[in-house]
Order: sequence, then structure tokens, then C-alpha cells
Amino acid sequence: MAESILIYSYPLTHNIVLPGKFGIDAIGKLTENTNLQFFYVLDGHSSCPNSDILVKKFQTYVASLKNIFSKLDDDEQDIKSFFNDLILNFFIENRGKLIPAAMSLCMTIFSSKKVYSAHLGDCRLGKFDSSKKIYWITYPHNLTMSLHTEIGLKDIEPILKSSSDNNIVTKSFNTKRLKPMSFNSFDIENNYSYIIASDGFWKLQDVEILKVILEKKISQLDVITDDTSLWIISVGKNS
Repeated sequence: MAESILIYSYPLTHNIVLPGKFGIDAIGKLTENTNLQFFYVLDGHSSCPNSDILVKKFQTYVASLKNIFSKLDDDEQDIKSFFNDLILNFFIENRGKLIPAAMSLCMTIFSSKKVYSAHLGDCRLGKFDSSKKIYWITYPHNLTMSLHTEIGLKDIEPILKSSSDNNIVTKSFNTKRLKPMSFNSFDIENNYSYIIASDGFWKLQDVEILKVILEKKISQLDVITDDTSLWIISVGKNS
């Protein structure tokens, strides 16, 4: 039997209201499983009409999966199938509707030993240690990544934050054509906490990211110029 886990989670969301802006950021979770917990962040694309509606429909759809999630086994293939089925069925339910709505998303499932992620677009999973050093461990589907494939992953972060192409998403969720997600799995490291975030957060300078982590506030940051959503998550084991 899988070990049960104890999650300490803190959500933050900040949306900016502007004329002609169509997207919103959002978060959600499912915690009905003894051995697994599911967290996600969404970033509705601001330039695409109906993106805010798409985000809200996704939140409603995920909430309807509580019973299915409660029976999900702590098995990598089963979890990957859960992610795939979720996206496929949500796409089928909304195919051809709300066009040109689009959104980025990052979904994660935490067990006592692993964190599993599936993403489309430029929402990301990261981690930080007791010294508050930040490491982003998944990578965005954006033009900057596509144009700099020759650069090692350890050297790409400054470019991802500063490039003029970093807001051009190359693969996201829309209701016209379903695109494949990127899947990852990582061993849980007990000396780290985890972050799931939209690009409005991870593109901030590290000093500003740490300020949010420590103070658990977003709205008072002068540097916030984009919708922002994130989960801050620490993992332990129930005795």
C-alpha cells in the first residue's frame, strides 16, 4: 500500500483588469485521494476572446472528477492516463466552442515519493530549498525555448525571463485542435518545497519571487504586470 502524504499548500492568484483583455489566471486542486493530491494552475491567454470562460469551464470540469480521482492508484502509468483522459475528455466536451479561446496549464499530482506533472504552454513546476534557491524543473512551450535549443537547460533561465519572444506560446490548450502535453516525474526531495506557477510569476526576478514566497502576498508587488497564479507546496508523510 502506498504511503499517505501530508501537504502544506498555499495558493495565490492576482488578476489584472484592463480594457480588451480576455484572459484570467486560476488555480484548483483535488484532495479526495488518501495517497495522492492534485494541484493545477491555469493561464487564460489575454489576447484571445473567451479565454476567461475556458478557464472557468476547466475548473468546473476538474471539480466533477472528485470521485474518479479518489480511486486513482499511485502508479505512474495510471497517473499519466488520468492526465491524458482529463484533457481529452475536456477537449471533446468543448470541441469547436469558444474559439479562439486558449490557455496554458500545468497539472501536478503529488505522492509520498514522487511529483508527476503534465503541461501545455508556459506554466511551470519549480522547487526551492531552505536557502531559498529557486530551480525551475519543467520548461515552457514558447518561442524562446524553440529558438535556443543549443543552450543547456542550466543556462536558459536568464534568457527565458528576458527574451522578447518569451510571451509567444508555441503549444497551448484550445478547443480547435488538441496538442500533446509534456509529462515529467520527479522524486520528492524532502528538503525542498515546490511551486506551480504561471508565467506572470516565474518571469519575475528571483528576489521578487522570494518576496512572494516569504510574505505570501502578490497584489502589493509593484513589479506585477501580468496575471499571476501559483501554489506553494511542502510535502511530508503522515505517521
